[in-house]
Parts: sequence; C-alpha cells; structure tokens
Amino acid sequence: MTRIVFLTAASGEGTRSAPFGAARVASALKADHGLAGRVQCDILEAFPAESASALAARALSLEPDIVGLSLYVWNRARLLEAARAIKAARPATLVVAGGPEVSGDPDSILRSGCVDLAVCGEGEAAMASIVLEFMEGRTNNGRVIRAAAPDLAALPSPWLDGTLDPGHYGGAPLELARGCPFRCAFCFESRGSRELRRFPPERTAAEISALAAAGVDEVFVLDPTFNADRKAMARAVALMRERGPSMRFYLELRAELLDREQVGLLSSIDCTVQVGLQSADPAVLALVDRRMDPALFARKIGLLDEAGITYGLDLIYGLPGDCYDGFMRSVDWALGLGPNHLDVFRLAVLPGTALAERAGGLGLEHDPDAPYPVRSVPGFPSVDLDRAERMAEALDLLYNKGRAVMWFRPVAKALGERPSALVEAWAAFMGAGTGADAVPPAGHAAIEGLQLAFLATRFKAAGGKRAPVAEAADALVRTSGAWTRALADGERTELELPWHPEALLDYAPAGLKRFATEFPREAGSWSCAPGPEGPSFTARKRKPRA
Repeated sequence: MTRIVFLTAASGEGTRSAPFGAARVASALKADHGLAGRVQCDILEAFPAESASALAARALSLEPDIVGLSLYVWNRARLLEAARAIKAARPATLVVAGGPEVSGDPDSILRSGCVDLAVCGEGEAAMASIVLEFMEGRTNNGRVIRAAAPDLAALPSPWLDGTLDPGHYGGAPLELARGCPFRCAFCFESRGSRELRRFPPERTAAEISALAAAGVDEVFVLDPTFNADRKAMARAVALMRERGPSMRFYLELRAELLDREQVGLLSSIDCTVQVGLQSADPAVLALVDRRMDPALFARKIGLLDEAGITYGLDLIYGLPGDCYDGFMRSVDWALGLGPNHLDVFRLAVLPGTALAERAGGLGLEHDPDAPYPVRSVPGFPSVDLDRAERMAEALDLLYNKGRAVMWFRPVAKALGERPSALVEAWAAFMGAGTGADAVPPAGHAAIEGLQLAFLATRFKAAGGKRAPVAEAADALVRTSGAWTRALADGERTELELPWHPEALLDYAPAGLKRFATEFPREAGSWSCAPGPEGPSFTARKRKPRA
C-alpha cells in the first residue's frame, strides 16, 4: 500500500477553510482503476498557529511514501519549509507540488530543493500517473509536468465519496466549471483555458443535496464568472433553488453581463454576489486587459440594487497608470454605488500572469516572494501605496465590519464630504488617541460606538446649525446597527430613539436634513430582535409626539 499525505494550509479559519484542491486530487487517486485499493490518502490541514516543523512531524508520523503540497500564495513558504523538514528526515519520500503557485512559476518551486516534481495545471490525472510511475520504480525527479485537462465528468466528488466531511466546515466550495473567457492581466486565469468546461449537472445536484443534508449554511461557487453562460447559469440556479433552499450561495459575477433575467434568477435564491470593479478609470483598466464603461457598469449594478440582492465590489490599488488621487476617485465612485461591502487590495504581481511579464516595461517594482505585493508604480510611489493601504484598512473597519451601507451615503452627503474624505478622517480619528488605535474593536456594537463618536466630532466641526441633522444621523446609525445585528448575529438591541425606527430606515436615507426638519418625531423605546420574517421592531413605551 502506497501512503500519500497531502499537506494543506487554509488562508484562515472558518467556513472557507476546506482543503478542496487537495481533496480533488485525493478523490481522483482513490477512484483510479490502476490505483484502487493500492493507495491510502491522508490530508493534513495545518492548524492556524502550527509551525512548519510541527506539521512536518505530523506528516512523518504517517510514514508517507509520497507527499503532495497544495501551494497557494498564503501557504507557499510554510508548506515548502515543512517539505524541507520531511526530506531531511526521510529523503526517499517523493515530494510533489501543485496548485496555483506551481502553475505560475514551477521552476522556482523546483529550485527550492525540497520538491521532486512540479505539476502545472489540473493535477488529478497527472498525479495518478506520477503515483503509478513511483510504484513501478520509474520516477524521474526534477521535472515540470504540464498536466492535460481531465474529463470533468469522470472526476469523483470529494463531497460524495467521503474524502471531505460536508458538515465539518460549516461552508463548502462548489466547483461548477473550469476555465475563464476573460484575460485580466493580473489574474492566474489569464494563462488558463478560455473554454468553459462544466461538471455534469447531475453531479452538482447530488453535491448540493449532500451539503444541504449535512447542514451546510454557506456554499462558495468557485467559478470565476458565474454568469458567463446564461443557460448554464439558469440550470445551476434551478439546482440551487431546488436542492439547497436553506443555503446561502456566494457567487462571482461580471457586471457587464447582467440583465434583468439573470437578476431575476439571482433573486430566486439566497445569495451574495461579488463583482470585480478593480478601478473606476477605464484607462487604468485597459492597461491590465479589462474594459469598462462606467455608465453601463453603474446601470448593471443598479439592477442588483433594485432587486435587493446583497453585493460587494472589489478595488485594487497600485494598478499601472493609477495614482493615489485616482484610487480615491475610484473609492468615491464605488461607494457611490452603495455596495454592501467594498473589498480593497494592494496589487499582487503574481508569477505566471501576463502582468508579471510586463512588469518591467510598466515600471512596476514588487516583492519577488509571496504574496508579491507591488512596492512602487510610476505615479504611485511607495509612500502613496502605504497611504492607500491605511485607507483600505480604515474603510474595511468603518464600512465593511462597521456595516455602514445603510447610512454611509446619506451621512456623507449631510456632512458635505466626499466618501473617501470621510474614510480618511475616520483613519485619522482611529489613530489619534481614541483608544481604538492599538487594537481594532471586537464585535459590531463596539465598532458602532466608535462610529457614533467619530460622527459626533464631524458634525460638531460642521457647525451648530447641523445639530438636528446630527441627531438624525446618530439615530439612523444606531437603528441600522440594531437591524444588522438582529439579522447577522441574532442579537436583540434596546433603542431609545427620537423617531420611529422604521421611519428612520425607510425615509432618512433619502435626505437627512429634510428628514430631521420635516418628519414628525415619535420618541420612544424600541426593541429590535430577529424574527422568522427578518428583524423587527417592537415598541416598549412611547412618548407624546413633539
């Protein structure tokens, strides 16, 4: 019996930590006709704080014949260090590396000195061939293996064959297709296949059923563009609706492809969608092989907003052709669309991408080691990249973790401030001895307390004439915070408000100044609690109307 041990390390804890790539390969090995009954596969998941040496020791205790490394940006250094310790203790062990890091730069992986074979591309069939060669004593080490694309219909599912326990992680990745029709220069997919190859819908149906039966709450669809094929999207949504009615699906979409039919499909399931904006400047995007019509993009995002679909946007700072002021304009434009969350990242110049090949000509200076962050760009020097990084961290706390989508735009408008300027002011506030600059607060209620203190300083600086508007802003922030905690955390919140909470949520966002001066007050105490139809407000006691 040949013992194969896969080493994995997730990017973090939680519902997205399942070792799906390694499990795919392990499932294929166990099902291979030439290997069935002849291999034993184990997947070792690194503990969050586990050292590479401790992970290696766990692997060595299993006396592996072959060690497989599932290498990603976030775990490359850690797993290679573990492999080095394994080779030192057990030199005859064959170490095979695969994953995006290997596909992007296989030669550097081999140069690490602890990897015998580097597999580029989809590893299921390639690994089966490697194991057979090993069993027959025909292994030729030091090679880069360019894997042929396997028949997806023939691949077993790790969710169905027992390789992964669907109930263990609380969330599950789901792979519907491979390939991407787009060629964004900064993405690994820029060198992959343009052809979209799909797993059989019967397999997808069985996987969703198994995940639902195991009580999985969240499913992360791995397709880089879920709506690239409208017919396939319709079939997939029908299966999600039928087989997983109680699950939430996380999907990545291309905004320009959206239409009312697709939005109608999305409205029929519980889903959160992520859309890659990257920059609001078409000239910047053109340098990384993306096209964008701002008016069209905004109209398409508006369809999601009208349908009440939860959606987020991605921005990248440090793109060629961009600068700090241009990045701030992108932040303003993105926040103006009202996303539920805005994820902001520093550009990573990933090995094997088209951007990595052009980096010299574009003047990009970046770290040669994972995670490959850009350090300087013409027009966007390192000092400005660091400013953008602080801005991104502040925005994440204020807007994303602070759940500010319901109040951010009306408050910024009432203050007469650009969204990006308000975020910059928040960053300064958090670093100015507020007591929150050392360690970010834990829990939304703690963040809300800081938001309220921050906004009080902004309205005070704006002048006494805005006191009624400041009062309305304070009430809107507290009401929306209570509503989101009831929805997301199942928490009950007691509120003292000068207006009815439903009036605050329904009418105040249209204009805080007018609401504060014209809308009838209804002061009282309310309780906001989760319910079967969503969060609800219950009056505890009322005060006479003013």
